[in-house]
Amino acid sequence: TGASTPEIPRRIKHLKAKIRPSNIHVPKAKVPTKSDVSSTSTGPAGDPKWLLTAKTPGEPVSARIAAVNQVGGWLQSHLERAIRKTPGESEWFFEDKEVVAYLDAGLYGSMLDVLTHTVWSIIDAEQKGTEEGALKAKAGADLAGAAAGVLHNLIHPSLRAWNTRGQTQALLMTLQQVLQMPGCPLMHEKGVKVQQSDEVRQFTALAAKILSNPGALAVLTGHHTIARARLQLLRAIVQKGKEEDEKATAQAQQSAMAVVLLQRCRVAGGYVDGAPAPAWEPVLDRLLDDEGADEMRAEAVAVFEQHNLLASAFVKFGFEGSVGL
Repeated sequence: TGASTPEIPRRIKHLKAKIRPSNIHVPKAKVPTKSDVSSTSTGPAGDPKWLLTAKTPGEPVSARIAAVNQVGGWLQSHLERAIRKTPGESEWFFEDKEVVAYLDAGLYGSMLDVLTHTVWSIIDAEQKGTEEGALKAKAGADLAGAAAGVLHNLIHPSLRAWNTRGQTQALLMTLQQVLQMPGCPLMHEKGVKVQQSDEVRQFTALAAKILSNPGALAVLTGHHTIARARLQLLRAIVQKGKEEDEKATAQAQQSAMAVVLLQRCRVAGGYVDGAPAPAWEPVLDRLLDDEGADEMRAEAVAVFEQHNLLASAFVKFGFEGSVGL
């Protein structure tokens, strides 16, 4: 939780300074309960070798497609188990032990990298205008389609049971509101120095108020919440594509920022018994540093660009409807 750190990072000490009151209400949160099912029943484990093969450009395209298909088969078995459960049970798809472990091994990011790099290599091959280029582009399209299919099936469970998770909805919405405050360093362009202003202090205090609650931190850094932020980002991108919408632009921005912040918090406490230990203080401290702020701004831009490409792939391969895009 960050409470175990020997001393509170220096920049967060500014919290004790007087800050203006805010109209953002921080919801109460308790640590989510685990279902009894989780200890006795789980699906198959995912193989990290599949991810490595899938994202290695030097591997034959056929081997990479086969690896992505193996990931897809693993995912299908977990989805079939999840569908048999009633939405709203204390454990759901993103809390299954083996799903969590494979996501922590880089499942989502690996598939997103496969898709991104493959799309760029398809464009490069097509621009050459040769027969060899055309064959490479076709093979690349098969790989991109397979990766997009896995990503679709990973995001789709975000729709299921979400409306039964009021605490999760409220926390994510509140965090995104805080990330849109003028004092949040992520709201500024790369190169802008982090000011020691009232606005920054107010942002810091509210972010700390949310994240310092162990229950809120556990909920927000769960894969179900991060996946939901990704889905919101995709929806906002699609909405922006239809018409220039200020609300959609703000939603895209705050969702990308939430993905970056929560992914960092998830692993900031190191690993305990092989599982990540969430922590918030090191992440907030880094965000309030000029170099750290630029680093995280660049990550937010990269998250937006990759999901922009993913949204286009969903449309191309006909997946957008079933994830509510």
